[in-house]
Amino acid sequence: MHQPFREYVQNWKEIALNKEINWDFKLDGEGVSDTGWNLTSFVNGIAPPVHYLKDFGGDAKCIAIMNKEEISGQAILTKKPLDMHWQELIKASTIEHLFYKRSSALHIVNGIIRPLKVLATYCTFLSVKPWELTPEIIDKVADIALKIQPSAQLKDVIIGITKNIFDTNHLTINCPIFPHLISKRINNGRDRRSKIVKSKTELLADLSQRKNQTKLPEKRAFWELLRIIFTEKPASYKDALRFAALKVMVITGLRVGEVVRLPADWKRTREYYDPHGKPAGELGGYSSSLLLRHFAEKQQSEMSDSVALSENTQYVPEMFQEILTEVLEEMLKITQPLRNTLKLQCESGTLFPWYHQSQNIPVTELYTRLTGNPFWLKIDESESNQFINHYRKTFNPAELVELNKHQKLIYDIGASYTLNMAMYMFFNRLVKDKKNKNPIHFRHANGAIYNKKRFKWSEVCLNIGELESYQIENLPTKISDTKPIKLTDGELQPWELLFLLPKRALSEERNSGIVDISRYYSVGIPDTTLMTSALGESEHFESIFSRYGETAEDQSLILTSHSLRHLQNTELFRLGVADTIITKRFNRKSVTQSYVYDHRSLSELLESVELPIEVEAMLGVKSSTVAKMIKMGKASGPIVEEFKRIEKEQGEQAAFDYLKVEADGFHATPYGHCINSFTVDPCPKHLECFAGCRHLTATNLPHQIENLKKLERKFEVAIAEIQSRPATTIGHENQFTHATVRLESIRKLLQTPNGQTVFPNGEDFSVVNKPRSII
Repeated sequence: MHQPFREYVQNWKEIALNKEINWDFKLDGEGVSDTGWNLTSFVNGIAPPVHYLKDFGGDAKCIAIMNKEEISGQAILTKKPLDMHWQELIKASTIEHLFYKRSSALHIVNGIIRPLKVLATYCTFLSVKPWELTPEIIDKVADIALKIQPSAQLKDVIIGITKNIFDTNHLTINCPIFPHLISKRINNGRDRRSKIVKSKTELLADLSQRKNQTKLPEKRAFWELLRIIFTEKPASYKDALRFAALKVMVITGLRVGEVVRLPADWKRTREYYDPHGKPAGELGGYSSSLLLRHFAEKQQSEMSDSVALSENTQYVPEMFQEILTEVLEEMLKITQPLRNTLKLQCESGTLFPWYHQSQNIPVTELYTRLTGNPFWLKIDESESNQFINHYRKTFNPAELVELNKHQKLIYDIGASYTLNMAMYMFFNRLVKDKKNKNPIHFRHANGAIYNKKRFKWSEVCLNIGELESYQIENLPTKISDTKPIKLTDGELQPWELLFLLPKRALSEERNSGIVDISRYYSVGIPDTTLMTSALGESEHFESIFSRYGETAEDQSLILTSHSLRHLQNTELFRLGVADTIITKRFNRKSVTQSYVYDHRSLSELLESVELPIEVEAMLGVKSSTVAKMIKMGKASGPIVEEFKRIEKEQGEQAAFDYLKVEADGFHATPYGHCINSFTVDPCPKHLECFAGCRHLTATNLPHQIENLKKLERKFEVAIAEIQSRPATTIGHENQFTHATVRLESIRKLLQTPNGQTVFPNGEDFSVVNKPRSII
C-alpha cells in the first residue's frame, strides 16, 4: 500500500473515532448499510433534506455502461460492494470535507461521494487500487461520466477530485495526474461549426455573444418562465408557492436556498432625513426605501459553522417594490395556517397539539388532520370540483374553514349523508396494520375499545396518545420539521419561515385534489428541490414547463435556477451599476467574485468604455472599437505597441491620429482577435493565424478554444501518420516540420492569457512582398 494513502485514511479515521462516529458498519451483499452515516445530523444541518452515506455498492449507471461496452471483458457485471480501500477513501474524504473543510452535506454528496463512487466502481471491477490510479483510467471514467450525465457536470467533478483529493494528498504513485487532464475540461458549445465556415454576418454577430453564455438562462426558457409565473394560475398549493418563489428569484437574484428560507417577517424599511429632520423626498431624494430580510448562504469564515445562515438585507428597487410586496404578503396569508400549526407543535412538543394525549377523538374529525383531504363526507363530484376550482383561484385558507363547517353542519343535524369511502379505507388499514408494534384500537368516546362487528362511524374514536406513537414509529417522513435553523447569531424557529409545505399531502400531490392546510398536521420546511424540480433540473419530477407550457417545445424546456442570478448580475453590469453595489447586493465578500458572474459580450464591454465625442467621430466605428479595446487592455500587437509609444511621446491626440490611419478594422478570427489593416488586400495567410502571425491576440473564448483543440488533435494525428511512413518518402521532412511548427504554435496559443499577443516576435504576415530566394 502507498504510504501517503495509508496515512491519509488513518488520519481521518482517528478524527471520526474521536467524534464517536462508527467507522466500520455492516454492509449487505450489494454494499448497502441499514445505518451508515447521517451527514446532516453530524453537522446539525437543516432538514429537509437529510443526506446519508450508507451505499458502498457500485454505481448502477456506471455498471450499466460498462456492461454495454463490455469494458471489463467479463460476464455481465452486477452491483456489489466496492473494494475495501475505495470504501476507506470515500469515508476519509467525507470526514475531511465535513469537519475540516466545513463543506455542506449536499456538496459532499454530489461533489465528493458521487464522483468517488463512479471512479471506485470502474476500478473495483478492474481490480485497480486507489494508489494505482493513472491518467488513462481517469480519462476512461470521465468518458463514462459524460455518458451518465451529458451535461458534463459529473465528468468535470471527477476530474476536479483528481486534483483536489488525489494530487493534493499524493494518494497515488503516479501523482500529479491533473495536469494531464486539463484538455478534458472543455465546455462544448452548442454551435460546433468552425468559425472559418461561418458567413461574414455570423462572424460579426459573434461580437455580441456573451462570455460563458451557458451559465445564463436560455432565452426561450427565460421568457416562457416569465409568461407562466406572471400570467398562468397555479394548479396546486405547491405550485402557488413555486410561482411566488420564482418571482422573488427573478426580482432579487437571490440563491434558491435563500429564497425558500425567506422569513415571514421579511419586510424592513429605512427612512431618510436631512440634518434638520426634513424628509429627503421633499429635497428631491427618497424619503424611504424597502429592504428584503433574508438569510444569506456562503457567508462562513474559515472557522465558522458550515451550516449556519447569516441574516442580511437587500434593497428593493422602487420599480419592484409594489410587485414584491404583493407577492410576499399573499404568501404570508395563504401559509399562515401551516405556520400556526407548526408553532403549536414546536411549543407543545406533540404532533397533535389541539388535543390532550388522553383524549379520544372521533375519526370524522381526525381524517382531515391525518390526510389533508378536506372532504370527509361524500359530496357530489360536480359540487366538489366547483369548490376545488374556486379555492385554487386564490388559495384563501378561509374557504377551507367554511367547507369544514359546511360538512359538520350537515353531519350534526343528522341529515342524509354518506361518509367518504376513502375515510373507511384509510382507518381500516390503520387499525389492521400488523407491522405496528404499538397497535391502534377503535374506541368509544369514553376510551373503551370498540368491539362491535359493524361500525357506527359516528361513534368511532381514536386515542391521541396511541395515534401519535403510531405516527412516530411508522411514518417518520410525515413528522413536522420542528428543529430550529442555526444562524450565525442565534436560531430561527421553523414556524418563522415564509414558505411552508404540507408534507406528503397525497390528496393533492397524487390524487389531483386539494389539501386542507388549515387542519393538516404534517408541516415541512421546503428545500431547494421545490424549485429545481419546478424548473426541470430533475428528470424525476414534473416541471412547470411541462405542466403549463403552451407548445410541445415549451413543455420540454429546462432552466437552471442559478442562471437567474448570473443573468441579473450581468444585466446590472451592462446597465453601468458600480461593481461595489453589485457585490453588496449579492452578499459577496469581494468585488472579484462579482466579475465571475459577469457575462457581458465584447460589444457590451466596449459600450461601457467612453471616448471623447470628437475622437469617436474622427475615428469612425471600426477604429473606435480598436481604441476602446486598447483602453480596456483587451488588445495587443504591433499597432497597439506603436499607439502606446506615440501616446507617451507625442500625446493622446497624435496616437488617435495614428490609429485612424493604421487600425481601420477589427477582425474576429476563428482563433483570436486581429486588429491589422486589410483595407487593400485580404489576409494573405487566409486566417492561418496560429502559424505564428504577430498580429494574433488570444481571447480564450470557448468556441475559439474548441477550434484550436480540434486543430491540435488533427495535427497530432497527422504527425503520427507522417512518422509511420519511411523517412525516405518524398517530402517527409517538409511535411513533418510544417505540422510540428503549427502544432507547437497552437499549443502556445492555448496557453496565452486573454488579451495577450501570442507571437510578439513572430512574422508580420500582412507584409506579402518579401524578397525570396529562387534557389
